[in-house]
Amino acid sequence: QAEPQRQATRPGPQVRCTLSASRAWRPAVGARLARTLGLTATTMPSSALYINGVFEETLQGILAAQTATPGLICMLQPYSSARIKLLANEPPSPEQPTALYMSTTTGLTQVAYRAKIVDWKDKRLLSETEREALNRRIATHQPTENDVYLQVNGKACVNLIFVSQLERLPSPVPVTCFVKVGDERELKPRRRAGGFAYVHEQPAWLGTLPTILEQDLEKSLHAELDVSAHSSAKERALRLAAAPKKPAEVQVVSRAFRRNPDVIVEVLNRAAGRCELCNAPAPFLRLSDGSPYLEVHHKITLAAGGDDTVDNAYALCPNCHRREHFGQPSEA
Repeated sequence: QAEPQRQATRPGPQVRCTLSASRAWRPAVGARLARTLGLTATTMPSSALYINGVFEETLQGILAAQTATPGLICMLQPYSSARIKLLANEPPSPEQPTALYMSTTTGLTQVAYRAKIVDWKDKRLLSETEREALNRRIATHQPTENDVYLQVNGKACVNLIFVSQLERLPSPVPVTCFVKVGDERELKPRRRAGGFAYVHEQPAWLGTLPTILEQDLEKSLHAELDVSAHSSAKERALRLAAAPKKPAEVQVVSRAFRRNPDVIVEVLNRAAGRCELCNAPAPFLRLSDGSPYLEVHHKITLAAGGDDTVDNAYALCPNCHRREHFGQPSEA
């Protein structure tokens, strides 16, 4: 299971690499800014559990057992003397499971497994009869676990986690793709196995799709657009007739910047509901709070080395914003 942990340093990079397949809510913003950006409570994810460093042998044993016996519920016993409050305070069930993400002892920087937690128990409160019954289940389905142990190397192990639907992610993802509940900071990889964290549940596609760089995805589409534009109407019709109606999904890796929320709010307040390029009123009001919809754009883009400051940003209507990115340069 998991080895004792060591406190890791917490660097704060200004540029990060992101994975995306659809518009997903990132909780590293306050409630006020969330309203300003049009985020709603319905887009906020549930809490989940992350365990840092589980033995691959243990997880592979569970995978084999659950493959042999579909629907089987197996057990995990993390090396921790601290009760997992998320599970103790809000007990999971098969009807309302809690998502579980795990790295392995040999791959602490990536989440490689996930499962559903369907029950949790404090080992110290188990009766002798309960322990004996659980030990029989372990002997049958998880023989490498031996039994329900109360301590390892003299340290108490109090959590007994019951999991179903364990899977190894086809495309393991960096632990930094997960955000901790509470301080809303990204999860940092640790140097040693051990410990756990409460994180926001991520979308189901994460780690299950082929991964491609955003620039390569765009380059591929542009190349295909060129081919289509130079094809005849008949050639396009033939391809359309044979093409699937649903597009293939991929995980996209891109570079993004940690923007200053105060810059966004100040620029929107300065604009007072009017585009700062064409001076037209915002084209519509946000569904979330009824505020004028404008988009904050950097005059010298961040990718080109521009500053994330109020002076280097202005609020634009969607049309002017698209023009700034894809049309002729403005004189503003």
